[in-house]
Amino acid sequence: MKIAERIVRIGLIFLVLLSMYFSVSIWTSSSKKDQSVKTDAQTTTAVVNERMDTDVFLPLRLVRMQNGTSEMNNSENLITNVQNEIKHSTFGLLTQTVQGDGEQFDKHLLINQGFELLYEGPFLLSEYLSVYDLDLKTTELNADEIFFTCIQVDLDQSKIRFLDFSRKDVYEAQITIDREKVLSLMNKVGVQYNPISEQQVVAGKHYYLSEDLKMKKYSYILASQPVTKFRNAFFSNVENVQTNEDSQDLSYTSGSERLTADEKLGTIHFTGELSARGAKDNIYSDSFSYIKKLGTSMGNIRYFDRTNAEMNYRTFVEGFPVFSENDKGQVRITIGNDQVEQSSVAIQTSVDTIQVPIPSEEEIVLKSTESLLEQLTLNGADLSKINSMVIGYTWHKIEEVTQVVDLTPEWYIRYDSKWYPERELLEKLANLEVE
Repeated sequence: MKIAERIVRIGLIFLVLLSMYFSVSIWTSSSKKDQSVKTDAQTTTAVVNERMDTDVFLPLRLVRMQNGTSEMNNSENLITNVQNEIKHSTFGLLTQTVQGDGEQFDKHLLINQGFELLYEGPFLLSEYLSVYDLDLKTTELNADEIFFTCIQVDLDQSKIRFLDFSRKDVYEAQITIDREKVLSLMNKVGVQYNPISEQQVVAGKHYYLSEDLKMKKYSYILASQPVTKFRNAFFSNVENVQTNEDSQDLSYTSGSERLTADEKLGTIHFTGELSARGAKDNIYSDSFSYIKKLGTSMGNIRYFDRTNAEMNYRTFVEGFPVFSENDKGQVRITIGNDQVEQSSVAIQTSVDTIQVPIPSEEEIVLKSTESLLEQLTLNGADLSKINSMVIGYTWHKIEEVTQVVDLTPEWYIRYDSKWYPERELLEKLANLEVE
């Protein structure tokens, strides 16, 4: 064995043991019922670095469009830089150019030179303008009622468009953007893109990876956050929080607010009420108020998607979402009614987070989107039930080493409004065939 490899192994063992020590210490300190809640809250609050909304609500993918060719990139750094150029642009008046017309909508999909920034779940225009402080005039429209999943910037026509694929709506405004700076960012040497083809078969507009994709497999050292971190982030007034000594699991209560921690599964469940909401508050700002107070130690948490009243935030690795059991690496926030001054809120998450990556050269080849669709069709999938398809990392426990997890890349399909890994959906389809 090479000397370098031995050093890496020794270092890994040391880090795992150190992580195990801290994990035990964290749970022990969280379980001390007689500890002063007020003192503990002050200590934790002092060291929390709040998450920025510009990071949490950053678009997930960038598509570069040049001379009829479309290519995709997931780099958070590139997307941040391009979004920053939009922020420093000037805008004309936003108007609606297409309303519920599929034929007219499709005409806006192909541009000669420009880019698109894509979200997985719908995002609210007023929140986007607020988060990135954009001076986009919407006097003729109600930005609180406009949703989109795609921001398109047409560099040839100097237009910015917001596309709603479910309603077939297009909103458009003039934009003065630093064209050369944007092209320089997107065409910088070393920036890698995946070739894609455009199809209209699944879920409205859906970008297909036209070639197989090689992706790295990762291992991460696992860390458990203290339960007090979630208590201090979620309760409206931590000074009045009481510990429930009769509960089998560790729990805290304060008025109508309650937090329960399952020490075996590592799950956190919180219920409470949102009060004193302002006129500009919405499900995005409401849920973010909890996310930001969790701080940066929870990893790279970003907005992934939304299902009615539930907002789903996930950990991202190299620009791809992490999927897991028992809400590990994710935060699900359900708002009862975001249109009233006071509303219920429920939060599901986990104390377990990934912290330190372990070097690995192992790669996995993922099939192209077209090949994936062919396989699903052959196994009886109903294409009308496929809502979306993304590449994500699956969180796998390593039985022999409890403080290390593997992250394996694979396709995820949102089928009939539920996310499935490719292998699991194929099993489900096979069972349906038997029935």
